[in-house]
Amino acid sequence: MEKVLYGFGDSLVDGHCIHVGMLDALAEKYGLAYHKYAVNGATVIPNDEIAGGLDAQDRKRVPDVAAQIQAAPEEVPDYIVFDGLTNDAYLSSIEGRVGKMTLSYGGDYDRATFYGAFERICFLLREKYMDSRIFYVCVHRMPGRDMELQEVLQKAAREVCGKWSIPCVDIFRQGQINTCVEEMRRRYTYDRAERLADGSGTHLTPAGYERWYLPMLEAAMGLGKP
Repeated sequence: MEKVLYGFGDSLVDGHCIHVGMLDALAEKYGLAYHKYAVNGATVIPNDEIAGGLDAQDRKRVPDVAAQIQAAPEEVPDYIVFDGLTNDAYLSSIEGRVGKMTLSYGGDYDRATFYGAFERICFLLREKYMDSRIFYVCVHRMPGRDMELQEVLQKAAREVCGKWSIPCVDIFRQGQINTCVEEMRRRYTYDRAERLADGSGTHLTPAGYERWYLPMLEAAMGLGKP
């Protein structure tokens, strides 16, 4: 029977302007029925609260990650993979609003903070899809965003995932792709569909996701094993 994969998050899952993101090669390789609910520009903190990245009118049209989960079908997939924080990682949008992790599992979190909004995502996933195998992807280091803030938010995401027993696929620390390195940025990222190279460092090309993300995803998910 065909296994089902849901993908939530931002443009690294959705696939930017060509809509080929970090999970497409995985789904194709293993014949997964892939349902992509991620949206370009999505945030962890509800996006009407975010000051960076998109203009105010566009932000209101982009569902944050929790809203994607709430709008997704009730059918329970075999696998769920999600990302987040790329569009939260602007100093103008999140300074002073990182927050802290709670001891609660009840769903009442401060969604105006990163910790609270991320806890809300994990709560919704565990409540709605308790029989799914759920994985969070800590995406690669990127230029164009404050590096200290990337470190802070990645650490927060890992801590919350640990609380909710959600494994992290840690590309950020272990994935061997770092687009702050100039040659990696030029070779493996893009900004426009007409030129799949020499991007600003955020969106990997299909070849980049296949080379750097796919091996860690399939290993974490136990795919390809006898």
